[in-house]
Amino acid sequence: MADFRFDQDRRFSENCDAFLNAIEVENSEMASILRTNWDLLITVVRGGEKDLNARSEFNAAVTNALDSLVDSIDPKDSE
Repeated sequence: MADFRFDQDRRFSENCDAFLNAIEVENSEMASILRTNWDLLITVVRGGEKDLNARSEFNAAVTNALDSLVDSIDPKDSE
């Protein structure tokens, strides 16, 4: 994976964009899934506290997105 570090001189949102751009270089589908579900992801931890319901919702959304990718693959493509 691309070497990525958060830059303390940037705002959080700028670091998030840079992170997603770095992922896109390696795996555009995963970057797309994360971008689509970013609002869910950032609610998983608020003020240092984990929100297990938010995490479950994010995990379910990512699982559905991954399942959609698998479903869209033509069985002939895997031969």
